[in-house]
Amino acid sequence: MMSKFLYLLVFIFLSYFGFSQHVLRGRVISDETKKPLPSVSVYLNNTSLGVTTDEKGLFVLQNIPGGKVTLVASSVGYETHVKFIDPGDFTEGMTIRLKLKPEELQSVVLKSFDPEGWQNWGKLFTELFIGTSPNAASCIIQNHEFLRFRLNNDNTLSVFSRTPIQVMNYVLGYEIIYKLEEFSFDLSSQVLTQKGFAYFKDLSTLHPKRAEKYGRKRKEVYQGSLMHFMRAFFLNHLDTAGFQLKSLAKISNPGKDRAKFLFSLHKDSVLIDTVLVEIKDSLKVKGGTRAKTKTFRGIADSTDYYKYMLRQPDSVISRQLISADSIGFALDSNIAGLYFVDSLEVTYTLKKNSGKYRMLSPEARKENFPVSQFVFTNKRPVYVFSNGYFYDVYDLKITGYWAWWETMANKLPYDYDPGAN
Repeated sequence: MMSKFLYLLVFIFLSYFGFSQHVLRGRVISDETKKPLPSVSVYLNNTSLGVTTDEKGLFVLQNIPGGKVTLVASSVGYETHVKFIDPGDFTEGMTIRLKLKPEELQSVVLKSFDPEGWQNWGKLFTELFIGTSPNAASCIIQNHEFLRFRLNNDNTLSVFSRTPIQVMNYVLGYEIIYKLEEFSFDLSSQVLTQKGFAYFKDLSTLHPKRAEKYGRKRKEVYQGSLMHFMRAFFLNHLDTAGFQLKSLAKISNPGKDRAKFLFSLHKDSVLIDTVLVEIKDSLKVKGGTRAKTKTFRGIADSTDYYKYMLRQPDSVISRQLISADSIGFALDSNIAGLYFVDSLEVTYTLKKNSGKYRMLSPEARKENFPVSQFVFTNKRPVYVFSNGYFYDVYDLKITGYWAWWETMANKLPYDYDPGAN
């Protein structure tokens, strides 16, 4: 029933998506003076759909797909306006009121920051923000001089920027305007907390001869990405898309349980197992040799083996294969819920693991394919849209391959279409 319902959900959504495109008109004004604000960036978060307001504070966003979106309005000196909306609810336009940042919030950047911040922390910030994947070498922060760094007493590194960070990704062909809202890295636990809003400008319009190359690289990045996973999950196509799910639940150690049981039966603590023994021989035949295998049953003293098993942990990770139906449910015609009571392991089986990642991660050295893990930190679902967007991101902890891969160097906008190039 779950599968049928999800397919019905998708059919309804695609019908709606295919025939419903919205135009969002509005005006941005100062909340204090009520006067129009020109040159305000208004965009859908993590997409290439955006404009700036004119001298009257007016904006028009076209070709907005059906369903809810995250609208962002940003201007230096003002608090960032973020709202989760359905554009169809604003047929007569909307008014956005931007509030001035309090002086104490604006001055926090100037207090106690490291005057040699970029020299001391620029490399670390770049590795965390841009990443260390092969594409990172061609991804450049153009205005790093506006970044401010502060090492706090709790051994966390905070990074601020009063202006949006401009990132040029010359591999994927995007200029990314990123409004950094929060960046904190715990140097002790190595835990990163980051929040921000991104607007993508497609460089294909400026360099049409490179469009085909950009398209190939984008598709390579997309395949096996977190966006690819979320879109395939929404469509209930995880299997055909190449994603394999395993439960990381803890279960009783079957080897230790068997050892306990056998020792309880054999008071003399001598355990004899019947084993299959294979002997391989070769026969000379015309034109060469032919292998011949003989199999017979023998006995072996397995006491030491079972004593070894008694020293093993009481529980082990199950890694049992599970279906997509067991982790999903339909919230409404546009949103699917994703949740699993235990941790999840996700393997993408259609792409070889990155050699660089295997060098950096001891756990990944024996993994032939990219492997990532999900932990639902607050024991509640995340909600997924057809374009791969999901919320709340703080409810989902991602480790493994995606924790390394999903950085700015490999980011694609949510309106990216892998079939367009």
